[in-house]
Amino acid sequence: MKDLFPNMRLLNLELIKLALLAICICSCNTSDSSLYQIDPRTFGDNDIKLSDIADDITYIPLDNSFPIALIYPTSINILKNTIYLSARDIGIIKLSRDGKMPKVIGRRSRGPGEWYYCMSVAVDPRTETVYVMDNNNEIKTYFKSGVFKGTLKLPGNEDGFCFSHISIYNSNLFASQYINMGHAKYNWIILDTLGNIISYKFNSIPTFTSNMGGRGGTFKFEDKISYWDWYNDTIFTVSPDMTFKPSYIFSLGEGKIPLDRIPSKDFLEIFSKYYIAINILETKQYLLYLYGNNKKGTLALIDKKTKENYLTSIPNEKDDGILNNLDGGLKFLPECYFTENNREYLLSIIDPFKLKKHVAGEEFVNFTCEFPEKKVLLQKLVENVKETDNPILMLVRLKK
Repeated sequence: MKDLFPNMRLLNLELIKLALLAICICSCNTSDSSLYQIDPRTFGDNDIKLSDIADDITYIPLDNSFPIALIYPTSINILKNTIYLSARDIGIIKLSRDGKMPKVIGRRSRGPGEWYYCMSVAVDPRTETVYVMDNNNEIKTYFKSGVFKGTLKLPGNEDGFCFSHISIYNSNLFASQYINMGHAKYNWIILDTLGNIISYKFNSIPTFTSNMGGRGGTFKFEDKISYWDWYNDTIFTVSPDMTFKPSYIFSLGEGKIPLDRIPSKDFLEIFSKYYIAINILETKQYLLYLYGNNKKGTLALIDKKTKENYLTSIPNEKDDGILNNLDGGLKFLPECYFTENNREYLLSIIDPFKLKKHVAGEEFVNFTCEFPEKKVLLQKLVENVKETDNPILMLVRLKK
């Protein structure tokens, strides 16, 4: 593999770093009124039902050849004919589009072609090359057949903190790093599939002393990808030409996680008072913002055009969500977004035990839904599912 930092590319590196730092600091502190201010303190309590945003719902039971314990957040890649996902203690699982014929790619160990900790999985939709982010700043690559292809090495950090997540972005690799214990050298690096760096952004927040890990995320919409982090006020969006700009601003006031240590005594009690981003997704109409505060989860759908918001309380982030009045099934908590045949979809992972319990309940039996025929299909599905079966993928198709 070629040197990640060719001399010609990083000529006058210090000047470039200073310039980027100045740009990022200005961006982070921007008061541009054209940017939407994400401020949960000002959210109204408008409610929303699944039929308000979606016009179809389907389920994909995952094959029960071996137990699959999906981690959260799970790396899920939905392709036309294939599903790729990550599972605790198993790793990368490849299934047919209907959730059958599971195949494990690679295995957990420290030998050649093996991964030790499957942090994130990305799949190139054109070639179905599988990329696995390991915990030592290595990206293991596999052909769609599962045969090991090679290893790409990300640049190290003198503090020892690794990259956090990987995505496919316009046939390139988007490796993101979240601030952890106050440390992060980069926000992201974009590489070609040979491992050569073609663009990057340094983290503009100086290293600080913290006793807490961090979290962030990326979300793709159309031909752009966006990055967010717990400690950064700004959501940055990257365009195909590798330029980036602020797209949303977090306005959290005293609810923002501090750049400081949190006293060990009553840590969880203090931490719960901050606004903690859990997941962010974007569709043509909405920005979906899942966050926690005061030991309660909330899903906010923000209309990108009108700026109106709709809220759904999440007492337990895996047990609640948007009221499912399409077929009367479990409430819907979106975990990932994808497009297929020019239509938009949101996906959730549901527990078959909870689904069977819900369908057997009086509330479901008496519930009047938008699509009675879908309710019948759901009942038939549940008849063929055991409480101990693997998770079920729940897909909703968004309205045009």
